[in-house]
Amino acid sequence: MKTLKLIFTGLFLLGLQSVLAQDAKPNILLITLDDMNWDSPGSYGGIIPDLTPAIDELAENGIKFENAYVQAPNCSPSRVVIQTGMYPHQSGMRGFYYVQDNVETLPEILMDNGYFTGVLNKKADSSLSPDFYEYWDISTTIGGGDKRSAYEYEVLVDNFLNKAKRKDRPFYCVVNIADPHKPFFNDPKSQKKGFDKFKPSKIYTLDDVEIPEFLPETDLIKQQVLNYYNSVRRGDDCVASVMQTLKASGLDKNTIVILLSDHGMPFPYAKSTIYQNGVKTPMIVTWPGNIEKSTVNETDLVSAIDIAPTILDITNLPVPESFEGKSFQQSLFNRNSEPNEYVFAQYDENAGGIPRPSRTIISQKYGYVFNPWATGDYKFISAATHQKTYKQMRRLSDSDENIKKRFEFWIHRTVEELYDYENDPNALNNLIDNPAYKEVVQQLREELHQHMKNTNDYVLRAFENKDDHSYLNSWMKEQLENAFERQKTIKWKRWKNKSGKTKNNKALYSVN
Repeated sequence: MKTLKLIFTGLFLLGLQSVLAQDAKPNILLITLDDMNWDSPGSYGGIIPDLTPAIDELAENGIKFENAYVQAPNCSPSRVVIQTGMYPHQSGMRGFYYVQDNVETLPEILMDNGYFTGVLNKKADSSLSPDFYEYWDISTTIGGGDKRSAYEYEVLVDNFLNKAKRKDRPFYCVVNIADPHKPFFNDPKSQKKGFDKFKPSKIYTLDDVEIPEFLPETDLIKQQVLNYYNSVRRGDDCVASVMQTLKASGLDKNTIVILLSDHGMPFPYAKSTIYQNGVKTPMIVTWPGNIEKSTVNETDLVSAIDIAPTILDITNLPVPESFEGKSFQQSLFNRNSEPNEYVFAQYDENAGGIPRPSRTIISQKYGYVFNPWATGDYKFISAATHQKTYKQMRRLSDSDENIKKRFEFWIHRTVEELYDYENDPNALNNLIDNPAYKEVVQQLREELHQHMKNTNDYVLRAFENKDDHSYLNSWMKEQLENAFERQKTIKWKRWKNKSGKTKNNKALYSVN
C-alpha cells in the first residue's frame, strides 16, 4: 500500500508540475539583425544557400512568414514601432530624437505584469525616452567592434538569463545584433576601426554573390555586395551564439523566439525607402511544443506593428487601445484568422534630421507610394548618400544613360508611384501613369487616405493636396522649419545631425 501511495503521489506531482508548466507565462526573446534584407537568409531563397545556418535552423523549428513587413526603413523609427504598437507619426519617433513618453509600451506592460525585461545593444533606438529604467530592468549598448562579436552576445545573454533565473521571473529580452550594418566586413572603415578582428565563421568570394537587380552591374558594387553578405554571415554567427546560450540555460523549452530585421540592406532602393527592399523583412517565430515545426505562412500580411499585440495576446494580457497592430496569434498555430488586407509603412527623416516624408500601402500584389517632397525641388538624402554604391552610381550616370535614368529617379522620384510587386519585386517599373492600373491606384489611394485620417498622420494635408506642387513645396518648407526646431530643442539619439556635432550641443545629447 505504501509503495502504491508513493507511486500515486509521484504521478500526482508530475501531473501538477505539468499543469504548472503549461500555465507558466512564456519567456519572449526578440532578436533583430541590423540592415539585413528580407531575402538574404537561405531559408528565404537567398542567393547563398548556406549563408545563414542559425536563422535557417530557427525557420525549421517554427513558422516562417513570407509576407512580413516593418513600418519604417530606418533604425530607430522601426524598432520603436515594435515596442509601442504605434506608427512613428503617432508615437513621435519619426527620426533619431527622444520624444515625450506618454504611451503604454510593451516592455512597461510586461514589466508591470511580472516580466524581467532587457534590451541588449541599441537601447536608445529601442526606447522612446532616455529614461531606460522605465522600460528595461537591464539595458546595454555595445561599443566599438565588440558589437560584431558573437562572444559578446553570448556573455550579455548569459548574464541576462542568469539574473532572470535568480529573480524567478519570466523574461522579455530584446537582442539587437549589429550586423550586417555598415561598415561591412572588409570595408576599409571596418578594417581601420578594428571591427574585422571578428571574422565570419565562413568567408565568401565574388564567385558566390550576385548584384541585386535594382543596382548597376559594376565591380565596385559587387565588392560591396560581397562585403554585405559576409557581414550577414557574421550576424548569423551572433544568432547562433544567442540561441546556444538560451539552450544552455535550460529556459528554451518555454521561450517564444521572434526573429526579424529592422529593415532592408544599406544600398540605394533598399534601406531608407518604402519599397519592398526597404520594408519587407524575414520574420520567424518559434515556441517548442506549441508552434509546429517547418511551417511556412505564404499568405498572411503581418508586420512589426502586430508584434506587441501578438505577444500580449499570447500572454493573456489586455492590449491597449493605443496599439494599432493586430495580433497574429491564430496564424502561429495554423488556425483560421482574419489576415490584414494591407500593411502600411512610412519614411519621415534620416539620422541627420533631414525630412523627406513618404507613405506606402502594400497589398498582396501591389504597392502604392506617396512622396510629398518629390516635386522636383528637393533631392532625396539618406544614409546611402555617403556610401560607395551611391557615389559610383552618380559618377557612372555621366556616361551611362540607363544608370543616369535610375540615379535621377532615386534622387528625385515622383509624387506618386505604383508597383506590381508580384511581377516586379524590385520596383523597377513605375505604373502610376499606366491607364490599365487606374482602378488599382484609386483603391489604394482611398485606403491610404482613410488610414492617414484614422491615425492622425501629419502628412494628411499634403496627401489631400497631392496634385498641387506649389502647395507641396510650401508644406515641405514648413517641415524643414519644424525639423530645424526639433534639432535645437529635443534630445538627440545620435552624436551628430544637421545642426552639428555633440560638442556644440551637449545639452541635447544623452549619454546615459
